[in-house]
Amino acid sequence: MSTTTHFDAGQAVSTFRKAASLNLSEPARMGAVVRLPGYGQVVMTGDLHGNKKNFQKLQKYAMLDRTPARHVILHEMVHAEKQGDVIDPSHELLYLAAQYKVEFPDQVHFLQSNHELAQLTGYPIAKNGRLVINDFNDSVAMAYGGDRAAEVLDAMNEFIASFALAAATENGIWMSHSLPSVHDMPTFDPEVFNRTLSIEDLRDNKTIFNLVWGRRHTAEQLDKLGELLGANIFITGHQPQEMGYDVEFDRLIILASDHNHGVFLPFDLSKSLTVDDLVNNLRKFVAIA
Repeated sequence: MSTTTHFDAGQAVSTFRKAASLNLSEPARMGAVVRLPGYGQVVMTGDLHGNKKNFQKLQKYAMLDRTPARHVILHEMVHAEKQGDVIDPSHELLYLAAQYKVEFPDQVHFLQSNHELAQLTGYPIAKNGRLVINDFNDSVAMAYGGDRAAEVLDAMNEFIASFALAAATENGIWMSHSLPSVHDMPTFDPEVFNRTLSIEDLRDNKTIFNLVWGRRHTAEQLDKLGELLGANIFITGHQPQEMGYDVEFDRLIILASDHNHGVFLPFDLSKSLTVDDLVNNLRKFVAIA
């Protein structure tokens, strides 16, 4: 029996384009960074990779309709494993996330990731011998019909291109999908965070590419990044975490949200926080009924 679900292409295109416009015009957006206020709360996630169940639990926890001073940050939503007849169902999560933005335009924020950037630019990523971009595109065609797939993909790309590079708080916490590796620091240009990004930036800028792809950090490098970016603590995803999170050099917290041991991190925007404070705030998706 087929498990393929068919979606309304016109509604999807409208939603993605509306969400893209809202991303670029949100009050907290300054250049390519979401600058959060010094009050309320933010809920930071790790990679989701199409995990709709965890996303729905996150929505239930966040209760944005009742907590207008709470923000949710999402990244790495695309490129999941096959489910039923659907090669890659993660396009469904991308659509749900765009709907979430439209419903709560000043509270839902997105960070650029390596998989979303690859989907936008056509940069090849292989998993288990398959090119994930091809799988994603084929799944969109199955869901929306081959005659509308290109239009839907264009709208999805417009949405992805509108994502910020990072989010920063007044209490010294920097959130991005990843950070450049220590070997890429010589070409790291923090000025990229201060401007509205063009499609050429997203395709060709080394700092953006290295920001979303970087691994292998050092304590000294994090000190340098902290000086450049005005950050005391970094929170990222990108690096798989079997138990949901890891802490490096008492300065970097790495989150994963795409599996049964996944976590998310709510924290106060008005208080001075340590890494230990943040680790104590971690919540498991499995704990949300």
